[in-house]
Amino acid sequence: MSIETMRHCQVSDSKLSRFGALAFFLMPVCYLGMFIIFGALLAIPQGPDITERITYVMAEQDLIGIAYLLGYFIFGFLLLVAVQVIHNRFLGVSQHLLNSASLFGFIWVVLMMCAGMIALVGMNTMIALNLKDPQAAAILFYSYTMIVNALGGGIELVGGMWVLLLSIVGLRSPIFSRPLCVVGLFVGAFGVLTVFPSLPFTKEAFGLTQIVWFVWVGVVLCRHKDS
Repeated sequence: MSIETMRHCQVSDSKLSRFGALAFFLMPVCYLGMFIIFGALLAIPQGPDITERITYVMAEQDLIGIAYLLGYFIFGFLLLVAVQVIHNRFLGVSQHLLNSASLFGFIWVVLMMCAGMIALVGMNTMIALNLKDPQAAAILFYSYTMIVNALGGGIELVGGMWVLLLSIVGLRSPIFSRPLCVVGLFVGAFGVLTVFPSLPFTKEAFGLTQIVWFVWVGVVLCRHKDS
């Protein structure tokens, strides 16, 4: 390999690390944005009156749409970058396990994008239908919210498997420190455990610990870029 080619590879590798670090730092921002919008700015009624809930969604559809854009589309795009960057970092280490981890990562990207599209289309269709047939709009509301919840965070198995398998790969590589891998194992385990609805706080534990993991991995990528 010529010196010029090596320099080009080093520049490309540095840019890849830079984009990857930015993606890992921004994904927690998407999480926090969704939490602020749905937890503080919105107060969707949770009572048995479905008409009241639909009316509230109609009144706040712009803000809800922004939340969907941030939490599903932007997060999905950042996740796509993150999965590719991490896969490139671990090339040559436990290749079959790494491929499985990246496959879960890409599936997670697809699920996020699908959840976002269903959420936006379902909400807009429900609002238009509510003017003609409120009963049909109520059925649609239950249908699309259930599908969005199933794909976009009701069960975090796919995301948990991505982090879990990456952490196992990381234990066999010097790129991730052992403490970071241990944190990743806990994050992944929390995600996998969300398949059991009877276990309390697993979704919350997955989200909070994953924010820490995202930031930590971003710092690792920044250090790799500097080195």
